Amino acid sequence: MVTILSNVTALAASRQLGVSKIGLTTAITRLTTGRRVNNAMDDAASLTAGNTAQATARGAAASVVTDQAAYFKALNADGPNLQKTQDAYRMAELEGGGNTATTEYTNLVSSLGASSTVALATIASSQATNGAAMASALSNAQTHGIAAETGQGIADAYLGADMGAEMANLTKYQILMQAGTSALNNANQSAQTVMGLFR
Repeated sequence: MVTILSNVTALAASRQLGVSKIGLTTAITRLTTGRRVNNAMDDAASLTAGNTAQATARGAAASVVTDQAAYFKALNADGPNLQKTQDAYRMAELEGGGNTATTEYTNLVSSLGASSTVALATIASSQATNGAAMASALSNAQTHGIAAETGQGIADAYLGADMGAEMANLTKYQILMQAGTSALNNANQSAQTVMGLFR
């Protein structure tokens, strides 16, 4: 029986074309963004977990910058100790030669302390403090760096697209769109059959 009220075949083909179009759009989006999860419909749980891991990774990466800055601040603070040590050596030479009444020695005492021994002890204390600060900053930078890397890895595991699979999906949906368009065209040919009855 031929009817004109509903072309069910064409409606089904049109509906399936809509499904294929969504699949094609999803594949293209995943390929262009590199992300398997681009919105909540893709995978809401993975989106939440991936975004949390991404935020953790970014926070850790920012901490690495802070740690590196702390290292260089401590290094900068320790820099003058190199010259102070040389000045303390000169103090010791003057003390050993009995030249403690000279202007040079007086200036060194004013700059470094009461004697070469006191000066060297003060320098050693400063170097110990700065060395500990540098070691701590480097350790923290490493720890935060590892946290940033693993956080990115976790985020990628949740959100990253399998590019090979998505290329296969792209090809599949392109074929389905072409086949669906052809099927819709064929389904609409039934109208021509009805028109033939009026000839």
